[in-house]
Amino acid sequence: MEAKQTNGLPARKRWAIDHRLEQVVGCDVRVAVDAFSPVLWNGDAIPVLSPVRNLILPDNSQAGGLPVFFEGRLRQFERHIGVVYIALDAPSAAHASTEGIVSLRGRAAVILRGPATVSLAFPFRVEAIPTDPDNYWEDLRVPTAQFRLQLA
Repeated sequence: MEAKQTNGLPARKRWAIDHRLEQVVGCDVRVAVDAFSPVLWNGDAIPVLSPVRNLILPDNSQAGGLPVFFEGRLRQFERHIGVVYIALDAPSAAHASTEGIVSLRGRAAVILRGPATVSLAFPFRVEAIPTDPDNYWEDLRVPTAQFRLQLA
């Protein structure tokens, strides 16, 4: 971890998650979350985050104990002692993505699209979403799909 110097005050240590998030600002990402706040019609976020256990899905079911992921374009992030908050816009990819309960790499999970403000679940999980529509769906099924090369 390296220290970040600001205005002559003691610097806070930089964590690996800071570096990872800096690399994907402005990109479409999938993040595992433990709390969320939807964005209101006027673009403001509700100031209180709700735990994902209270989440009602678009089909009126609940997430239960399933892991919850949000997808969207990473607008900004902020970390406070072990808690990371992320502001997500709607995904910028033009292709259709999934939403609701899905099989994510062989296990049931919930995936929702931004915009939203979220708190990352520990251990922090942030991954870039493939931009190619076919690779997006392959990435949901196969753990190493992001690292496959497409052959002509």
